[in-house]
Amino acid sequence: MTTAYDVPADLLIKKIAEKFKKENIITPPDWSRYVKTGSHAENPPLDPDWWYIRSASVLRKIYMKKRIGIERLRAEYGGKEDRGSKPYRAVKGSGAIIRKILQQLEEAGYVTKIKGMGRVLTPKGQSFVDNTAHEVMQELVEKYPELKKY
Repeated sequence: MTTAYDVPADLLIKKIAEKFKKENIITPPDWSRYVKTGSHAENPPLDPDWWYIRSASVLRKIYMKKRIGIERLRAEYGGKEDRGSKPYRAVKGSGAIIRKILQQLEEAGYVTKIKGMGRVLTPKGQSFVDNTAHEVMQELVEKYPELKKY
């Protein structure tokens, strides 16, 4: 069985984002067109599909880490803040974006909240990611037949 560990992350995230967009599982809120992704960013994202990509990335992170909270996700999606002549320093990403994405993933049934432990994947979410990883692997095998032995 192919899992998310067996395929490249960028291809898996792109495929999950396509599914989210096509099946209307995730819908970007109205304010997502104007919001920055954190205090370290100067402008909002240029890609119109960034919400789907971030949602897919959050789902994959939960899959990989088994359980993760909002603060850890904010740190994962943070960056470095330009402080002028002072050295850069790490800052966290937007908590509102992470919370809204997690709420949408919970409504879809892919993620559940465990008090005091953060978010974990449901069996439906695990199956969704594994099936998508299998589709990505099939596409890779079609493109590169030498991967068939793996």
